[in-house]
Amino acid sequence: MIYRNQPLVTVAIPMYNNARFIGETIHSVLSQTFTDFELLIYDDNSTDCSYDIAAAFADKRLKLFRNSENLGPEGNWNKAISKVNGKYVKLVCGDDILFPECLEKQVAVFEDPVNRGVSLVTSQRTIIDPEGKTLIKKVNFVDGGRKGMVDVIRKMIRMGTNIIGEPVCGLYPAGLISKTSGYNAAIPYTIDLDFWLQMLKHGDLFVIDESLCAFRISDVSWSSRIGELRYQQFLEFMVQAAADERHEVTDLDLFIGKINCAIQSMTSLMGFKLFASSTSERKPALTIYRELSSTKLS
Repeated sequence: MIYRNQPLVTVAIPMYNNARFIGETIHSVLSQTFTDFELLIYDDNSTDCSYDIAAAFADKRLKLFRNSENLGPEGNWNKAISKVNGKYVKLVCGDDILFPECLEKQVAVFEDPVNRGVSLVTSQRTIIDPEGKTLIKKVNFVDGGRKGMVDVIRKMIRMGTNIIGEPVCGLYPAGLISKTSGYNAAIPYTIDLDFWLQMLKHGDLFVIDESLCAFRISDVSWSSRIGELRYQQFLEFMVQAAADERHEVTDLDLFIGKINCAIQSMTSLMGFKLFASSTSERKPALTIYRELSSTKLS
């Protein structure tokens, strides 16, 4: 595939009722030190003023679309990556943030010939609250560098949580999209992690050991509406991943993972309650604090 006269990167934002945050999200993309990108925003028939806020940005790199009916997260995420022009793609949820050097540093990994065979580049991330205050400066489940699929999946299962990161963390080759089944919400809680595993069937993971983006905890994300099912859905995903012989998951891996999955869920919930009790006015907006170490769906 030839990418002449096309942007090197496509940043896709699927949004739905993100009026409170979408302006900051868009600004963080347009303020990147790396400028060779297009920004595609797909509004999933929002009922607030999200579309109007996005439409107010005057930048030739930005293209805004509005669905005539609500497609839901799976449908809108897949639509957002269906007509990309870039060589690489990043999907950013409508309330998350890219730090200024995010695209520059992730593209540099792919463009370095020594990294041939890498299919997914991620970075560490910062956790922020609805007001943008830092809750956790750097979430680090995987050390920096190149990792093979088997090692990543076995560690993910043993830890019982998403060690790769939310959509905002990743950059991947557009040419691999057609080799996947896209974003699949059969298990809603792990829609992005399922996609990462599909990518890793075509190459290695490269982790930049630096926080290059921020994952926002808010009450407008999809995960806040399915958070109570976190343990059951992640456990179901783990069992499915373990059943694939290519992943080389052992019975011991799965046994340890089931224990850690339960611990992750309980400790995250305790952390949420502790934080919420210290600032009661933020309680409604932090209903998914218990999801700090898990995947994000907006």
